[in-house]
Amino acid sequence: MHILCVDDDANFLDLTTTFLQRNLPAATIHTATRVGDAQTLIETEPIVCVVSDYEMPDQNGLEFLQSVRETHAELPFILFTGKGSEEIASDAISVGVTDYLQKRGPEQYERLAERIRHAVTEYQTQHELQERVKELTAIQTISDLLTASDDQSDEQLQQIATYLPKALQFPEAAVSSISLDETEFRSPEYEAPVDQLTVQDVTTAGNELELTIGYTDHSVAETDGDAFLPEERELLTTILQLITGYLDRKHVLSDLQEADRRLNLILNNTTAVMYLKDTDGRYVFVNAEYERLVDADNTEIVGSSDEDIHPPDVAAAVQANDRRVVETGEPIEVEERLTVNGAERTYLSLKVPALGGAGNVEGVFGVSTEITQRKERERQLEALNREISQFLSAETAEDVAERGVVAAREILDLQANSIHLYDAETDELVPAAYTDAVLELIGTPPSFHDGESIAWRVFEDGTATAIDDVQTDPDIYNPETPIRSELHLPLGEYGTLLAGSPTPSQFDSQDVVIGELLATHLTTALSKVNTEQALREREAELESQNERLEQFASMVSHDLRNPLSVASGHLERYQQTGEESHLDTIDTSLTRIQELITDLTTLARHGIPDENHEPVSVAEVAHDAWELVDTRSATLSTDPCTVNGDESQILALFENLFRNAVGHGGDDVTVRVGPLEDGFYVEDTGDGIPADERDSVFEHGYTTGYSGSGIGLTIVSRIAQGHDWDVTLTDSTEGGARFEFRETGSAEPADC
Repeated sequence: MHILCVDDDANFLDLTTTFLQRNLPAATIHTATRVGDAQTLIETEPIVCVVSDYEMPDQNGLEFLQSVRETHAELPFILFTGKGSEEIASDAISVGVTDYLQKRGPEQYERLAERIRHAVTEYQTQHELQERVKELTAIQTISDLLTASDDQSDEQLQQIATYLPKALQFPEAAVSSISLDETEFRSPEYEAPVDQLTVQDVTTAGNELELTIGYTDHSVAETDGDAFLPEERELLTTILQLITGYLDRKHVLSDLQEADRRLNLILNNTTAVMYLKDTDGRYVFVNAEYERLVDADNTEIVGSSDEDIHPPDVAAAVQANDRRVVETGEPIEVEERLTVNGAERTYLSLKVPALGGAGNVEGVFGVSTEITQRKERERQLEALNREISQFLSAETAEDVAERGVVAAREILDLQANSIHLYDAETDELVPAAYTDAVLELIGTPPSFHDGESIAWRVFEDGTATAIDDVQTDPDIYNPETPIRSELHLPLGEYGTLLAGSPTPSQFDSQDVVIGELLATHLTTALSKVNTEQALREREAELESQNERLEQFASMVSHDLRNPLSVASGHLERYQQTGEESHLDTIDTSLTRIQELITDLTTLARHGIPDENHEPVSVAEVAHDAWELVDTRSATLSTDPCTVNGDESQILALFENLFRNAVGHGGDDVTVRVGPLEDGFYVEDTGDGIPADERDSVFEHGYTTGYSGSGIGLTIVSRIAQGHDWDVTLTDSTEGGARFEFRETGSAEPADC
């Protein structure tokens, strides 16, 4: 597929080329910054679509379009411009532009690629239909020429040689010749062709017949592949047979029957509706597909008119198109809407004048291809593109899923559909939204686990899939399901959309293509939701860190100021008096500063949760911490218990608890560490903490008067938070303080 992009802005042209190559990887992109260069490329390259800007220095887009239409009336031409107005759009349509898009943003390039793909497909389809019609018309015309007289006629052979180039793909560069023994008949302005196709035959009378078609233009002869279409080869063979039969009257009947058989084979087996009408609008011929369309046989249709077959409004529209062909003698291509069995269908109709032997219009030959489904797909595509803003406005993945199932039902007509989102914690696809039709078919949809369903297979594979009969699939989740066919649309790493039907083979490749567009929109929306959620969590984490840093700075500023002032004051007095008693006070203050620095550093370090938790023996860590604290003559008692956590942090937790117990309970206090059903406790035999003060003990700076820093229990609280533990302060059996640590629902279970 060769595409020509024309824009005087080279940078924008490079951008357009990049996006088109990404969206149309099989296409060859030609570029031109000047209209003159573009026109040269159109004539020298097999261009199938032109994409042009509007504002260009030497010729604007509409003027360029008009010049293209003069030589290539049907070549798709898309006006892709940043200058948009209703006036320009109206002028473009009147000149015959194929499509019109404005340069609005990156999303327009995907739409541009889709419009190019659509235009080229229609162009190629139209071209193929035209070639077939030309072939059929040529066969009919030449057959008419040959059967116009019973006598061998040099004039008729000359007419065939004159007419034959018109039936080829590039008639303006085509020539033909017919040789019968020593006599040669050539088309007007005949030149020796640079590329030719010749067929030969011998009549039963021994006459050597040679029929040649060819092209005199090097650019046509040098195109990729064969210069002649397969239909042209078949056409040439058919014409040769007609001429041979004409020359040899003994075989004329069998040859005409064979040609008629081939023609009927085409007419009666094509899915296109074909018909021939006279100038009064009466049907002369219809093919088998037309008979199936109106549910009537040939004898009922031939001789009737459109008023006898279609509703009045449909008949009037069809007859108006027929009159255009008869009156102008030119072919047309139009969309026609027919009502069949109460349902409206849309057809793309190519209508050409049926010419008589003298070249006069004797009727209309038409080929109509149903495009109802294509028009519905276009409607769905437009609706999906409008829906993307709704998806992107969703704030949660569940909201995206809810909107997704509604769009799948209302736009794609997937009545029974559900969206399953992947849950990383449970490693399963969990139903997040589904339609009422799903409930009616199977009840509440299940969750899918690894390796147990088609849905999981498609989720891992990432390829949209339509399954004609789930009963034949080895990964079927429930063999008793009433669902027979399914459509699976993966949503990237986020989940999958599943549609089902109790009817086999309900979904086709078109459903997959349109469904993938919906899935792409949903995946984009889910990605946006997850990204925003991650950003919110990150912001919350940063805010929490900032709070801890501010608290740490406040602690440093507040708690170190007093001992530092004391040390500075006594240092000054020592320097003035030389009394060594001041040194003791300085030493005490420096020791206090060291203790505060140690505590503050521990508090800052344990303010961030550590996810690398592992089983830790509470008794062993308690004894290790006991060795690190000046416990004087206090005693420690422990019972076995294991929790999941960070050993270093738990060690710091016990250090501060033990220091607090000894500081408040005296030299001979007893400290016990033991298990709880879902955690552990630390208690002492000291005086305890009054009930009215227990809500304040974990706050920074709380102290009951002993020489602690006032942040030891704040450190304990922070470490507990980092492990998802709830900490409770109560009385021990002897009236001392008892700290109980219990795991929350999100923490790993303890073994105590």
